[in-house]
Amino acid sequence: MFVAALIVCLISAGILNILRFRMKFRLMAVGLSVEWFMAQWDNPRMWRTYLSEAPARQWPIWHFYAYRLFLVCFVIAGGVVVLNIDKLGVTFGR
Repeated sequence: MFVAALIVCLISAGILNILRFRMKFRLMAVGLSVEWFMAQWDNPRMWRTYLSEAPARQWPIWHFYAYRLFLVCFVIAGGVVVLNIDKLGVTFGR
């Protein structure tokens, strides 16, 4: 279970980055300002901007919803990994 959760976590993280940058590059291509090295608290602002601009520019909205879905997968799988890290048999410290 640990290995499956770790794989889901890593795949979700990769897909999250791809979707995030696809939305970011679309906004930047039309001249809307988006922070390049944005923190996680800047994501909601980017999402609002993307969702407000998408219908007028005929951009797909599924990027946003797929991002949210994979974010939930990432958080759940990450929680499983953290809760089962002791099953690896690695000891930290002494």
